[in-house]
This record gives sequence, C-alpha cells and structure tokens, in this order.
Amino acid sequence: MLGFVAMAAGTLWFYLERNDLKPELRSVATYAAVITFIAAIMYYVMKDVVKFPGGEITAADVDATLPLRYIDWLLTTPLLLVEFALIVAIAGALKKGLLTKLIIADIVMIVTGYLGEIGVPGSIGNIVFFVISSAAWLYIVYVVYTLKLGADAPAHVQRAVSTMKWFVIAGWAIYPIGTATQEFLELSGSDAALAIGIAAIIYVIADVLNKVGFGLIAVRAAKQSS
Repeated sequence: MLGFVAMAAGTLWFYLERNDLKPELRSVATYAAVITFIAAIMYYVMKDVVKFPGGEITAADVDATLPLRYIDWLLTTPLLLVEFALIVAIAGALKKGLLTKLIIADIVMIVTGYLGEIGVPGSIGNIVFFVISSAAWLYIVYVVYTLKLGADAPAHVQRAVSTMKWFVIAGWAIYPIGTATQEFLELSGSDAALAIGIAAIIYVIADVLNKVGFGLIAVRAAKQSS
C-alpha cells in the first residue's frame, strides 16, 4: 500500500510538472510519470494479492507477487534508462547505440533475475542465473559510470547525470541484495514468510527510491534547462 501511494503521488507530481518544461523536454516528465504509473498499478494489484487490508498474509501470498514485480521491472527499468538518456542528450553527449546496448543488458538482467528467483534455492541453475543477471547489471554500471559529458555541458545537467549514475550504481544494487538476503535466509533454515517478507520490504524501498527519486532528479534538470 505504501508503494502504491508513493508511486501514485509521483505520477501526479510528474504530470503537473510537465507543463513547466519546454515542449522538447516534456518527454522527460512524461517518461517519469509513465514509470510511476505502471508501478502504481502493479502495487495496487499486489495489495489485493496479499489481502491488504484485513486479510491474513501468508508466505504464498507474498511469493505470488513475484511475477508482478518482474513485469513491473521489465517495463519500467528500460524506461528509466531512456529517461537517463534524455538528460544526457541535453548535454549533447548521447552516443549512437548507447541506449540500445543499455536496454538489451537491462532485459537480460531482469529475465535471468526472474528465472533465478523461481528456481530451487541454492541450485546450480539459480546461481548461474543470478550471476548472469548480476553481470548484466555490472555491464550497465560500467557503461553508465564511464559516460563522460563535455566540459561545456551545463552545470545543472552535469550534477543531474552524476546523481542519476549513482541511482543506477547504488540504487539498483539494492535489488540483488534483496534477492541474496532471501536466498540466504531460506538456506539457513529461516521461516519462508520471514525471508520473503524481508525481501519484499527491500524491494519496496528500492522501487520508491529508484523510480520516484530518479524521476525527481531528471525532471528538475529538465526544468532548469527550460
């Protein structure tokens, strides 16, 4: 429910900010709003899956939200990278093919992450998929981190790009931490509901930070450029 409220509020704010931007930069706010709108829908559905409010929540209920989370991420994380590219483009530093490479790596990261989570905890398949997913994320981190803006890029754009880089580097790292935490707790004999519940809380925090926070930085940079 908290995830839904945060995403819905973000969507409304991004929509209202759109008219304060130059016409050619309004797509920044549009992408930010679409990202949080998709997430808001998914969180609203997940709220019903776990029978909130009033229902007795079981490990199976929380586990049933997993496909919804990955549908959300499969749709929204490529859009986050597009949003990042739009801010980089303001500085004239968007190289041909860069966004395509990032989106392909992102899809590999999400798909293999899901395959790893639905497997048997501690199995070879799970470990392989987790490694592939992490490697794809590290590739994204490398490409984003090594991206350089020209010296003539506006100072506010340089600050925004630098901050957005850290969202991808540190903010996205929260997700594999959540997955690894759940895997570790299950393998150590902890209650399944506890393991799944802790991971779910970590995912909510990461989603709000990386979708709403990322959008705030991007829209602010576009507004300053307007």
